[in-house]
Amino acid sequence: MSSKEFDRKREPFPEELALHNLKELTKAERAGLHLLMIQTSDPYEREDILEEAQQLANKRAEIAKKHSYAATKSRLKKTQKETKAELTAFTQHRNRHVKVLGKVTMMAGYFMTPKRIRPTKYYWLIPEDLSIPDRPLGRVAHVRGKDGQLHDVMVLYVTKQKQRQLQDGRVVPDQFMIEFTSQYASSVQVKQGQRTERQRQKDYRGPFDSAQQKHNRVRKVIRRHHRVREELANLEKSKRKTRIRKILV
Repeated sequence: MSSKEFDRKREPFPEELALHNLKELTKAERAGLHLLMIQTSDPYEREDILEEAQQLANKRAEIAKKHSYAATKSRLKKTQKETKAELTAFTQHRNRHVKVLGKVTMMAGYFMTPKRIRPTKYYWLIPEDLSIPDRPLGRVAHVRGKDGQLHDVMVLYVTKQKQRQLQDGRVVPDQFMIEFTSQYASSVQVKQGQRTERQRQKDYRGPFDSAQQKHNRVRKVIRRHHRVREELANLEKSKRKTRIRKILV
């Protein structure tokens, strides 16, 4: 009796049947491992051969899963969600404008308490006929509050900035100050205002050293967001082509 006839008549080992089901391996790889199995009489050695084959098959299955349609789409969707959240964080601001009305001269200042200042900064328009002091920092100005009464405000600086119309239709700033007085805030109040302004600038910029770095970061996120959107579109296009090809075949 030849070896081939003997091989056809004998009962296959359980490891051989398990090896045959590892479709992740090529036909040549399964044939080579099968040859090693039937050449040994040690069942433990056959189990070792099967274990190594199973590990290789699992590794290839994991790679195929990563590159599958569902996995790729899930990864791209996750990246798209992350970039969208980053862009929202960059652009979201409670004073986000819809229209720039032009540059106007305005005063930035803080409402005052007897010994301190309130931490929220406000802007007021300066009338054209009002004389602006040479050194406005720390000067006390009069503004009209919501109650219609005059209030003392510590001037932080005078600047020429854009007047904006917000999404809800409000225009900021829209209130005119009344006058600059000859009084000055205390040194404690001035230092508190300067310290609050520095912290506000730091919080606005975040971890970036300059506005240009922040701008570059935004551009990089925008490019990544568009690239992911294109990859998703190409993935869906490829999926449709594959489906059509299967129908035609």
